[in-house]
Formats: sequence, structure tokens, C-alpha cells
Amino acid sequence: MAAHYDAIVIGAGLGGLSAAATLARAGLGVRLFERHVQPGGYATTFVRDRHEFEVSLHALSGIGTPGNRGTLWPILEKLGVSDRVEFLPIESLYRSIAPGLDLRLPPGPEQALDVLCSTFPDERRGLKRVIREILAIQREATQATSGGDPPSTFEALTRYPRLSHAAITPLSTLLDHELRGALPKLAVAQLWGYFGLPPSKASLVYFAGGLASYLRFGASYPKGKSQALSNAFVESIEAAGGRVSLGCGIKKILVRSGSIHGVITDHDETVTAAAVLSNASPLTTCVELLDKGDVPEQYLRRIFAGRISLGSVCAYVGLDVEHTQLGLVDHEVFINDSADIESHYEAYLGTGMPEAFLLACYNGTDPTFSPSGTSSVVLVSLASGEAWARVHPAEYPALKHQFAQHMIERANRVFPGLRDHVEVAVVSTPVTNMRYTANPGGAIYGFANTPAENPGWRPGNRGPIPGLWFAGAWTQPGGGYEPCIASGYLAARSILTERGANVQ
Repeated sequence: MAAHYDAIVIGAGLGGLSAAATLARAGLGVRLFERHVQPGGYATTFVRDRHEFEVSLHALSGIGTPGNRGTLWPILEKLGVSDRVEFLPIESLYRSIAPGLDLRLPPGPEQALDVLCSTFPDERRGLKRVIREILAIQREATQATSGGDPPSTFEALTRYPRLSHAAITPLSTLLDHELRGALPKLAVAQLWGYFGLPPSKASLVYFAGGLASYLRFGASYPKGKSQALSNAFVESIEAAGGRVSLGCGIKKILVRSGSIHGVITDHDETVTAAAVLSNASPLTTCVELLDKGDVPEQYLRRIFAGRISLGSVCAYVGLDVEHTQLGLVDHEVFINDSADIESHYEAYLGTGMPEAFLLACYNGTDPTFSPSGTSSVVLVSLASGEAWARVHPAEYPALKHQFAQHMIERANRVFPGLRDHVEVAVVSTPVTNMRYTANPGGAIYGFANTPAENPGWRPGNRGPIPGLWFAGAWTQPGGGYEPCIASGYLAARSILTERGANVQ
């Protein structure tokens, strides 16, 4: 006899974890399946020699401080996660380095604006307008989503005009209108890599929401790395009576009489449920887990029309020296060969060496991040999954090594001696991402954060079959740690509402 649950969740990425925790704490019988042996998806760690490396998280948004809590904090409180994880404040948002520029941007709208205006006094007026507009867009976004359900198109246009305009407008429209120089545009838009697209292609609403959150609430990092955050979700799920099955994925979603019936696991176990929430991409879910005839053609056309985001090449580097001895005092440093963001993006579309990348060093924020007397950095370049998939297997190892060496040598110019203290280095590519997450193209943000895939137009949490739901970067509201957690939470609330359950 098949086991039965109220809801099944496929995938223990942050969207799946958040959804499972919400459902379990509401009293539903929940079982979460994850093919990997540890939870988290991209929010996880791995160990090489004596170093434990952070896979993806650089700076977490939406946490804030006890007197100034961000938008993510209330969700973590409701799900019993906030009291299981210690969140450490990050001193500055980022350091941006380019020819003619070396700037540290602090949290706080006024403090950040002071730094920007003192660095670019001739652009003072435009900088004030840019920051003011970014904060205003984020305020409207917060107001529009405070009720839980997204506003109708008419309501959004009439009540939230800035938000509506920003959703369909590229970031470059604002920057080009208010700022003249390439360097001030770079200084303001330096976090563009967090969204995977340059200003000419990125939706202004995504960028504004992210930067404004960091400015208003600062950035944080969980003690114990992102694995501690993922583990805390698992603890919350299990404490509420849910079941988490690691090392066991799903190979088929069952449909009966046009509605969701359950799943078949990798271990050939049949588990039934009236609701299945997939944290896998809609592309993978609809093509690999469902029979073709089960999914409406219109929905398939919609998801295959979406543009897939870039992946990444990461060099995880363990150093045999403390971070301060190399001048690695900033949590995150963006190293740019020029101020030309569009050129940087074009370089990412092939497999040539990157013109810009970031370096994250966690030891300044968390002194216990690596063993005593050592430090840990990750060097990250955006990268095209399509381009890396075309690399011949015989050439792949050498190209990975070349990428890592290029970034290490370039970082060594900023932090002399870094290359001489490399104890261990591990490299991942979009191909690695595909293998571990099954994300098409090794995407790190789901669908690309274009105006066409803004939060209002991105595929919703409700799937094309009754009882099928989605959560994660591919669905509303979008990619990133905070949005993915919110996505699972909101999807689970919709399931509870549909069942007539009490939604907190």
C-alpha cells in the first residue's frame, strides 16, 4: 500500500525547504524528497582537505538588525528558523575596484549616498535622484506585496506607478538619464552580477529591490555558512512532524483524472498526495517528471519561451595564511578591468577569460569560517551554460584550470601574495551546477531577470495541473536567497488557503 501525505515537496533548495516548513508548521503531513545527500541546493557547503567552502552565498538580504528588521526576517521567525541561526552583520556592502575607482559602499541610504557623492561630486544631483528612485520603487514593492497576494494589473498601475514602470524598464534607463560617467554608473550598479544581467537588460524592479534592501537593512551572513540556514529549515520541518528524505529524488509525478495523484521515487516507492510542490525548474518538472500529455501545450510554450539566466564559474580557494596578512579585510570585492559593464557581460557569453569577477572573503565577518591560521576566498565569474556545454570533454579540465588561474592572478594584483598562499583550489562551472541542481544551463537565477520576466509576469506558483505547485528561482518573485524563501512560503500559503486551512 502506497504511503500517503497531505503534500509532497520535490527538492530541498530554499524554496522547497521554505514551503515544506510552512506546510508542516500548519499541521499538514509533509514529505520532502531531495536527491542530494544534504539539503540546500545552492545553499550548501562542501569540504576539501581542511577547508569547508561556501557554495554560493555572499551576502544575505532582508535580515536587518533588532531595531530595523528586514523583509525576510518575519518569514524566518514564523518558520522557526530565525532562532536556530545566528546572523552576522557585514560591515560594508561591497568594495568596487576599476581603473580610476576604489570605493567601499556602506549600508544606510544616507551613508552610501555620502560616499558616492564625495567620490563623484559632479554627479551629486543625479546620484541623489537614482538612490531616491531606487528606494521609492522598493517601498512600493513592499506595499504591493504586504497583503500576501500580488495586486491585479489595474491596481498595480493605479496604486504603484513607480513599481509598474520599473517592472518593464531596464536599469540602464534610470542610470543613463541621471548619470553621465561610466564610473559612477558602475559604482551604483556594481551589484548587477547579483541579478545576472547588465543594466541594459536587467529589470529595474529586480535591481532596485535588491539594492534598496541592502541599503535599508544592511547585509548579513549566517554563522555556520548557508548550510546552517538549510539545516535549520530541516530541523523546523522535522520538529513540526514533517519528513525529509535525503538521497532520494523523484523520477515521476503521477496524474490521475487530470489532477495530481502522487510521485514515484528513485527507489521505486509510490507516495500519494493531492498536492505536489516542485522546487525543480518548471522545465525539468514538465518535461522529465510528467508525461507530455499531462501538461497543456500553452503552458509548455510559455516556459520554453523564457530566457534562462547565466550560470557561474567559481574558484574556491583555501589559503594557508590569515586574511588580514593579505589585506583581505572586505567581505566582498568586485574587481573590474574597466568600467564598461556591457563589455563584461558580453565576455561572460563565451568561454574567454572574464573581464570582471568578484572575490568574497568570509573570515572578516566570521573569524571561525576556516581553520585557525587560514582563510578562505571564492572567486566568481558569471558564465554561459550554453557556451560551457559546448566545451569538448577533453578540453574541459584545462579550461577550468585556466579560468581559476586567471582570476587568482588578477586578484593577486590587488592582494599581493595571494597566489603564493593557495593551499587548495576547487573549480565549479555551469556544468557542475547542472550536475548538482539539474538546473537547465546551470542557471543560478532561474529565468533571466529581464523586464519580460519581472515578478508580475514570471510563472506563478500554481502549476498547470490541479494540485501541482512550484517554488524557487524560476517562479514568482524570482531568483536569490530571499526571493526563493519567499517563493516557497507564498506557494505554501496558497496551498493552505485552497485547503481552507488557517493561514498565519
